[in-house]
Amino acid sequence: MNQHLTDIEYQEKVFRCIHCGLCLQSCPTYSVVGTEMDAPRGRITMMRALITGRLPLSEAISRHIYTCIGCMACKIACPSGVITDQIFHGAKEIIAGSQFFPASIGEQAQRVRATNNIAGEPAANRFLWTENLADKPTDLFGKPGAEVVVFTGCVSALYPLVYGILQSLVGVLRAANVDFTVGSDEWCCGYPLYEAGLDVAELKAHNLARVEALGAKTLITTCPSCYYMWKNQYAPTSFKVLHATEYLAQLVQEGRLPLRALNTRVTYHDPCDLGRRNQVYDTPRQLIRAIPGVEFVEMKANRENAFCCGGGGNLESVDVELSRAVARTRLEQARDVGAGILVSACQQCERTLGMAARRERIRVKVMDITQLLEEALKDGAT
Repeated sequence: MNQHLTDIEYQEKVFRCIHCGLCLQSCPTYSVVGTEMDAPRGRITMMRALITGRLPLSEAISRHIYTCIGCMACKIACPSGVITDQIFHGAKEIIAGSQFFPASIGEQAQRVRATNNIAGEPAANRFLWTENLADKPTDLFGKPGAEVVVFTGCVSALYPLVYGILQSLVGVLRAANVDFTVGSDEWCCGYPLYEAGLDVAELKAHNLARVEALGAKTLITTCPSCYYMWKNQYAPTSFKVLHATEYLAQLVQEGRLPLRALNTRVTYHDPCDLGRRNQVYDTPRQLIRAIPGVEFVEMKANRENAFCCGGGGNLESVDVELSRAVARTRLEQARDVGAGILVSACQQCERTLGMAARRERIRVKVMDITQLLEEALKDGAT
């Protein structure tokens, strides 16, 4: 039997659930599918059955566990304090060592192991997002002694749909005269593998060594998943880790960003890994409200109760239609408040919701908060 299943501490977490069902309506996959096994309570019931020997591990159990999007909404909703994220992460570690590990995630893991990124691209392609930079700094990559190092993450650096996030971040940092650099030998932070229940020690060791060698005082990243890994799993002691919104909020407070008016109605989507996983709720909203002329409106599901975009937890690799259905629900919530722009602070959220807006023909512009800020820095912004 797997070590997790016989571990008393893990068993206590599983059996703490009282089956009240208050988690059901908070779960994005249950809200779409409507089946008990695709809800937190059902997934915990399966883990109980594995622990007690009433069910063997199977392909069906694996499928229901890996359709958990990892959004942690159930943890917020639970009145009994069940640590659902740890339960489901442990479940994935159990399955990852078995024959029932999803083949699609296994293929993704192989790409990361072979190329050190989730896209399976050559390392040189991590720099393609810089090609359209206006007046590209000659010392953008690997400058030792810079005050700030930018960790790009795989999605922004390798998926053209969201190249604009890093391009805008560079523009904003340069406007504020920040002394920054971008790592020249970056690997995947490991989050997709970690979320799947796999070991990421080699990735962590490489990235830590490369960033420490640069001597920066602060690491920033636009990716909440990278942010979670650096802040909680890497936990460096020689430099601070901040999400880009936290750092940019400091620049605004210091008066280093001369923001001009943008007369538009904006709502904000809380990324699960930035919000529920790291409790960063206020700084993105402070940035949006700092832009003159912006009318900020909240969606009904916001902050700790925000609805997931559908792009987390490797769900897109396991069940693409379910991922799309979750994204459609979130977009409809933005449309319901009459927002012209749906802003997030996560490249995967922008990518998932942006593709959904085009697919569903919902007239909401999806963009990252760095892009909104750069727009407000342009001459003639109105």
